[in-house]
Amino acid sequence: MIVITLYQEILPGDAEFVLSQLRSDPTAAVEVRINSPGGSVVEGLAIYNALKPRQPIMYIDGVAASIASMIAMAGQKIIAAENALMMIHDPWVDAQGNSAELRKTADLLDKHRDAMLTAYARSGLSPSQLTMLLAAETWMTATEALELGFIDEVSAALAYAAHAPACFAGYKHPPRKLIMPANSATPAPAPQPSPAVDPNAAANSPQPNGGAHVDATAQAAKNATIQALQERNDEIMMIANQFMGNPPVRDYTLSALANPTITIQQYRDRMLALLGAQAGPLNGCGARIDALDHGTTDFVVAAGDAVAIRAGIKVDKPHPGARDLQGMDLGEIMRVCVSRSGRTLDIGASSRKITVKAAMTTSDFPAILENTLGKALRSGYEAEPSTFEAWTRKVTVPDFKPQSRVLLGSAPDLLLVLEGGAYQEGSMDEDKSVPYSVGKFGRLVNLTWETIVNDDLGAFLRMTQALGQAAARAEADAIYATFAENSGAGPAMQDEVNLFHATHANLATSAADITADALGSARVLLRRQKAVGGGSLNLVPRYLLVAPEQEQAAETLLAASARSLSQGTDVALIPAWVSKLELIVEARLAADAFYLLAGSETIDTLERAWLEVDSGPVIEEEDGFAIDSKQYKVRHVFGSRWLDWRGAVKVPLS
Repeated sequence: MIVITLYQEILPGDAEFVLSQLRSDPTAAVEVRINSPGGSVVEGLAIYNALKPRQPIMYIDGVAASIASMIAMAGQKIIAAENALMMIHDPWVDAQGNSAELRKTADLLDKHRDAMLTAYARSGLSPSQLTMLLAAETWMTATEALELGFIDEVSAALAYAAHAPACFAGYKHPPRKLIMPANSATPAPAPQPSPAVDPNAAANSPQPNGGAHVDATAQAAKNATIQALQERNDEIMMIANQFMGNPPVRDYTLSALANPTITIQQYRDRMLALLGAQAGPLNGCGARIDALDHGTTDFVVAAGDAVAIRAGIKVDKPHPGARDLQGMDLGEIMRVCVSRSGRTLDIGASSRKITVKAAMTTSDFPAILENTLGKALRSGYEAEPSTFEAWTRKVTVPDFKPQSRVLLGSAPDLLLVLEGGAYQEGSMDEDKSVPYSVGKFGRLVNLTWETIVNDDLGAFLRMTQALGQAAARAEADAIYATFAENSGAGPAMQDEVNLFHATHANLATSAADITADALGSARVLLRRQKAVGGGSLNLVPRYLLVAPEQEQAAETLLAASARSLSQGTDVALIPAWVSKLELIVEARLAADAFYLLAGSETIDTLERAWLEVDSGPVIEEEDGFAIDSKQYKVRHVFGSRWLDWRGAVKVPLS
């Protein structure tokens, strides 16, 4: 097998080297390993054309950027390490001359781009799609490259030491060498004359003195050094991934990857300087060409998710770029926002207050705050136990006007139509519910300037999360307060009779405890309910709603039914239907009753409504400053109303 490595910039002479390797054994299988920032388009095209007829297996061990990504397209199969990166872009060149010469150069670049499109067509993307990706200078993770069709497989990261001796043995190009840290005593392996090397031969071939080919201790030390270097490079790419569309950042990152003497701290300091001093906006989040909803960019969404995660807020399906921004503190994110706005900012430690003021005047940072606070608010709402969600029905309404509903149980019975006879009219509005409206609930909260300066946004996010929990509690308070109205009889319904009343046939005889017999009596009342237009509804009980005082008795009864255990000395079996009930325990209920409820999909019970434009609790920035702070308004618009009494039975406890 011929193993060829492209582990540095593609330079003049590389195509000749690759071709000489291929000629050394015209029938051997070919494997190519890539970790290159790119380079000469002319050399890259020649390398691609030389490799493609041999149908090589291509491995992307680190980065396949620019023309190196096009070379990878020559593979019969392309495999990228799980932490590898790929970048494609239009060819570019430094040019000078008059307008006619520059136009010629532009036309020549377009021809080179078209030649590259032929190779990238392997992905299955259309020429127009590829042209857009090239123009945007698109960076891809291995997973993204797989999804777009640029590679065929993602593999676990492979330590360089596993294949370095073999693949470099066939590398005779003088400028190429294995870069090791300056303090490493282990030199790069010397070039060998054989172009085809068995990857396992190096480890097994004997030395003239009979010893092992590689001393185990020295090999272990080299492996450890290489592993440390790989970890450093991984961390560098984690920091840089979102900003590789910025040329100075990209150039510095690629040089840092090739220079093992640069520490992570040195890299981070230089990156901050570049981001702070860069006059032009950054193409955040890997220069993605798509924007998310509401006009927010990937950078804003990713940064908002990263800040929320750092504060301990659960974010469902965080933006892929959030992981790469979690290592940045709030000050670093603010500097990036200022840089993206096209301004230069001093990044000295004494300028933190200036940074806050500058960041607040950008479009990105306020959007990041609002995005983050919104996630914290919604996370708090969803985290708060809401027992009402199971048995109620949620709708959205367009405005604050009174809402009226036609009841599910109000459909008239279908009547027999004789041959040639006329259909009789029936009405669905014989028993409309009492109209109800949504109401507005909210509070104002202040995010102080000092909080941002001190990078204490986490405390503010936790407070916002608590307000989300308060929004869920406000709904629950309103819903379960209806059970206590009119001394426990419930609200007045459209017939001016209270919800739970003998007239409605949904008030059972008092029971001493939750028993199978008490549940059976309540089930009969549900089954016997009549539709408004006539006919039996035959409702099936689905929920058992109890106060905490009855929780253990209810659990015992349901568990006993599920196991078909006997009850008492009479050995009376507990009916199986009891075990199918869903138990709901609510602390807001009084302990003097329990309730049997039908599902809201079969009969109307209680309906709760959100304002359509908000669709739940929201947080908005308020204009103006009362104090030196940013003011936010938390708003939750909701309402609720019992529509029908037929789906709920109350069993008083004596």
